[in-house]
Amino acid sequence: ALVLCYFLETNSKQCNLVDKNVIEIGAGTGLVSIVASLLGAYVTATDLPELLENLQHNILQNTKQKCKHQPCVKELSWGIDLEKNFPRSSCHFDYLMAADVVYHHPFLDELLLTFDHLCKDDTVILWAMKFRLEKENQFVDRFQTLFDLEMISNFPSLNIALYKAMRKGRMKA
Repeated sequence: ALVLCYFLETNSKQCNLVDKNVIEIGAGTGLVSIVASLLGAYVTATDLPELLENLQHNILQNTKQKCKHQPCVKELSWGIDLEKNFPRSSCHFDYLMAADVVYHHPFLDELLLTFDHLCKDDTVILWAMKFRLEKENQFVDRFQTLFDLEMISNFPSLNIALYKAMRKGRMKA
């Protein structure tokens, strides 16, 4: 999350979030959502139901009366009720942000479904990933069947990479 936040703050001209619709999946403590909100975005911070109370508290403590648009917190269990909770016809996100959502857990298929469902042709994915096991590499390979992927920062000593992605054929040179 710190890598992604640093990128957003230091690249605010090339990645202007003012009045953009942003969704963060797997928001955890909400750090990325907080920074995106402070940079002027309309933010939807999402995570599992049991994490929402803490997420809501952190976001309110750090954004109330400090940002242009108050972020909202919403439940999102990857792959479950996506069309019901985030209808394709009415949900459009300029940016989908994710920090450290890929790790050894049984929900990688659902995570890929969620990326696919939430992204329109013009949605930009900003994704910070810590590599721990071979499963992360396999997920990146599967991810690239749907999305073009560009590494925009690399921190080898931390095993962290920051990626920008868009639907296949939509990434501008």
